[in-house]
Amino acid sequence: MTLTSILFTLGSAPMFAARPFLAAFVTALLARFGHSIPYLGDREVIQVLARAPEWFTSNTSLGVFGALAVLEIAAAKSAEVKAWMSEVDSLVKSVVALVVSLAVLDPESEKVIKTIDKLGVFSWSFSGLTAATVFGLTMLRNQIVELLNDIDQDDDIGLQTLVNWIENIWTVMGLFLLVLLPILAVVLSALTALGLWLARRRAERKEEESKVACARCATKILPHATLCHACRTPLEAPRKVGVFGTPKAEAAPDVALHRFELVARKRCPDCASRLKKRQARQRCETCNRVTFESPAEFEAYLQALDRRLPKTLAICFLLSAVPLVGVIPGVIYYRLTMITGVRGYIPPLRGCTTKWVVRIVNWGVIALQPVPLLGATIVPLMCFTNYAIYKRSLSGRVTGEFAEAPPKELTA
Repeated sequence: MTLTSILFTLGSAPMFAARPFLAAFVTALLARFGHSIPYLGDREVIQVLARAPEWFTSNTSLGVFGALAVLEIAAAKSAEVKAWMSEVDSLVKSVVALVVSLAVLDPESEKVIKTIDKLGVFSWSFSGLTAATVFGLTMLRNQIVELLNDIDQDDDIGLQTLVNWIENIWTVMGLFLLVLLPILAVVLSALTALGLWLARRRAERKEEESKVACARCATKILPHATLCHACRTPLEAPRKVGVFGTPKAEAAPDVALHRFELVARKRCPDCASRLKKRQARQRCETCNRVTFESPAEFEAYLQALDRRLPKTLAICFLLSAVPLVGVIPGVIYYRLTMITGVRGYIPPLRGCTTKWVVRIVNWGVIALQPVPLLGATIVPLMCFTNYAIYKRSLSGRVTGEFAEAPPKELTA
């Protein structure tokens, strides 16, 4: 173990917390081919990596790491896959970081299993510390991602795509920076971790500051809630809910409609807490309220969404009439207005299948764009077909949920 290998292992922790398989793939490539890259071959980090065990730099390992990196990048673009992977995300990243750390810290070993008897206590302890660091950073990153999901869960405005590109670029460029300027890279990694922690604390503080006291029991509640989650006292004038689920300054004029607006933004209709599951009928973690307690309530929700459709189609038509420039705002508008309210409640597997059906339909609609006089109808047609497909998918799922479990049998 050398100071260089320690710096590399510590500095790469944020990369493994973001994209573990991509980080492992780039590290293995540097270990095998780094000596032949101009300006990198004579670096001490490359010399250390070049002595990595054969299992780490073999064609098999490179192929496996490369395939997993591609799948990892593709999975990051799917909200459904990310939701499914969230349960094991921290553990997987920690294990990958541990394996790579062992390869970097013990370049003489031939196989991971044999290193158990050869490595010193400090090497194993340090590798364990690295894995624990990655685990902690992953948990912190996931909390930030959860906040971003609260804003743009289904990537309707492209925020998730932007973050994914930043993480991909940071993972690759950060590892190269570790080779060129290891101390600077470690400092930047530490600042990254600090920045994530501060961002999380700031978001938590802002939400806490926005809360108001219940008129009856003084419990702090979200200002766009309709009921106090502690004593069930109704709020006299709950605030409107914004397009991203946050409270607005003005009061909601119609409380009954406001409850549907909260559900459309994946918020509990009572306490306005975020509904985390991609499932229509679920219990709120804060107030224990079931999202849709009866088929009639679900049908009323769909009717409330249907009433938005004419206005949305009209605005989409006006935006689509502006050549090129109006298409993207039109797509974003109908996604936020119509699609979010149904897509966010469709389970991962069913949602992934439905999304591909929507994409195929959209490609067919876009193919009609060159047809004269049809250009201005492209976005409204995409809006109508997308909403109809997602609505049908959600309705089928909710019908099954009511048949499988009455409200009293739902678990948190």
